[in-house]
Amino acid sequence: MINDRNQFCFRLKQARQEAKLKQEAVARYLQIPISAVSAYESGHRKLDANELFMLSKLYKKPMDWFFNDKPDYMFISGGQSGEIDDPLLNECMQLLKKAPKHLRHSAAYGVIGFLSER
Repeated sequence: MINDRNQFCFRLKQARQEAKLKQEAVARYLQIPISAVSAYESGHRKLDANELFMLSKLYKKPMDWFFNDKPDYMFISGGQSGEIDDPLLNECMQLLKKAPKHLRHSAAYGVIGFLSER
């Protein structure tokens, strides 16, 4: 799991580049200044959970990809997922998958908000 802010910022930039998007396009999509996108990628500005959710959709990456140092470690796509080494995390993921969509998003936002404060 990525716990270093620099690594997270690297993943933000990597995802944008893999999506073949310029910072200008991302800024238009998020309706923010280009300088804010640059600040996110350089670690000079915190990204809120909603913006990360929007970027995950734009970049076509699961939200956990930005926090995971092994991108192929876990996929959540089309209702399928890989197994996680940690039984507690595995149980959490299984419960999230079974929850109604609005609760899954609320729980994800809560976790992201909690972890981004660390």
